[in-house]
Amino acid sequence: MSALKQTAFRFMLGVELVLVSFYYLCGSGGIVALRYANTMNTDLISDITFLETAITQLNKELDERKQNPFYRESIARKELQMAYKNETVYLLPES
Repeated sequence: MSALKQTAFRFMLGVELVLVSFYYLCGSGGIVALRYANTMNTDLISDITFLETAITQLNKELDERKQNPFYRESIARKELQMAYKNETVYLLPES
């Protein structure tokens, strides 16, 4: 009887070892999921650095536009279609 119990115990231990190994490698919390999370983290970090540089450039441009009166006049003329009192404005159709 003890030989049968030992064989059954070894079989169950082997099955458990196979199941744990499979879950560790392929399960939802396994190595595959960790690698996917790592690549997502790397992508997010690169996106953050790209956006931080874009924010820095936009802040520099904003400061420059606030300080330089040429940019204010340029925006007023182009985007708001403003002009001085004695100027004649001609709008050309875009083609």
